Amino acid sequence: MTVSYTYIYSQCDSIVLRNQLEINQFISTYGKCTEVNHLIIKDVDADITQLDSLYSLERINGDLRLNFKSSNENFKNINGLKNLKYVYFLNGNSYKVTGQFSNLDTVYFLGFNGKLAESTLDIFSYFPNLTHIENMLFATNPIIADNTPNFSTGTNFVLSISSGIDSTGLKVLSQRIKRENLKSLKIFPGDGVDLRHLTIIDSVEHLHFAYTKNCNFTNIATIRNLKSLSLESDLGNNDFGEGLKYIEDIDYLFTQNNKFKIDYEKILPALKSIKDQVLISSHDSLYNLGFLENVSPPQDSSEYRTINISNNRRLNDCNSSFLCEALKRYPNSVNIQNNASKCTKDEILKYCKMVDTDEEVDVPITLSPNPAYHEIQLLHAEGSFDYEIKSINGRHLLSGIVQDHINVMDLPPGIYILSLKSQNSDGLVINKRFVKM
Repeated sequence: MTVSYTYIYSQCDSIVLRNQLEINQFISTYGKCTEVNHLIIKDVDADITQLDSLYSLERINGDLRLNFKSSNENFKNINGLKNLKYVYFLNGNSYKVTGQFSNLDTVYFLGFNGKLAESTLDIFSYFPNLTHIENMLFATNPIIADNTPNFSTGTNFVLSISSGIDSTGLKVLSQRIKRENLKSLKIFPGDGVDLRHLTIIDSVEHLHFAYTKNCNFTNIATIRNLKSLSLESDLGNNDFGEGLKYIEDIDYLFTQNNKFKIDYEKILPALKSIKDQVLISSHDSLYNLGFLENVSPPQDSSEYRTINISNNRRLNDCNSSFLCEALKRYPNSVNIQNNASKCTKDEILKYCKMVDTDEEVDVPITLSPNPAYHEIQLLHAEGSFDYEIKSINGRHLLSGIVQDHINVMDLPPGIYILSLKSQNSDGLVINKRFVKM
């Protein structure tokens, strides 16, 4: 008897049904299984019209994938799955699908969406009695209040939405999902999404925008504790408002494939440190890394590349204290390649050497006042010096010979590097940083 039960269970372990014939033969092939680990419907012949023979199924512990072919123009009735009560991972194409998962009450992951241009039903029309989504909702179809059950979520919930979710749908989700449970938010793709109608994002810890345009993201200013930010394939004309004005420290910053100019300083106005990893890759309109100036890099190298700045064809100025500090700590974990000609490790290291302002014990020269308005005094200086003043990005501005003071009245407000080379035989070079008010 034990052998017989093992044999039956193995038959109901993981099942792949490739066409309508295999669905019709489900009971004769597998028996009246009530529980399976995985059920994959592939629709390789684009001929599926109904799932009636699957009526015995009550629980799917792993994946339920309804991969109806987009070329299948038949209406597909899913009422055969009406006895399902639990599915771990439910994903599929709802194009021309009729019927309901009428008894399904709990899922871990839910993503059941059709072609946006031809969607006639909202996602929850298929799940009238759903009570709990544990981990993630992936929604591209409309969301209508009257059809959306009062479901609960897990405490580490992920919401992924696209342009198919309008302001009404965002308001409904704001009423269903507890503010403190929403930890990750992804918008992909998005055209004209007005995120202000999703009023529960202040507790979001992971933010991912991909393929977005004409969107209003101004309420990201309410986020208080962000751990990761990903901006990918930005299509332009997105409004970030005041940006992430409360975020001083994040773990991960990933930006890639952004063809339009993005004002990262405006998005991250208060950023002081990045703790784990940075990816800046494949930008068309990124010219410098000014937004990383005075930001502290990760303290230690990670298992993967800690900092990766690559394939940014117009990025010609990578000079920043951020990279100087990173290259000093873990040079082998910093990848800088395939950018414009001046954004290389060698160029950055030259800059780092120039702006190194570590105090020399034997040369106690002090700049006063600092910040300066009109001129800078060189206190405790002995003899004459050749001097050069450069911008924080290494651009030459002033040079000459000095003994005790330098006129900086014509410099605009900002941070500058003063290099002093002694005219004595020792040729000592001293770099000092000062602020012009």
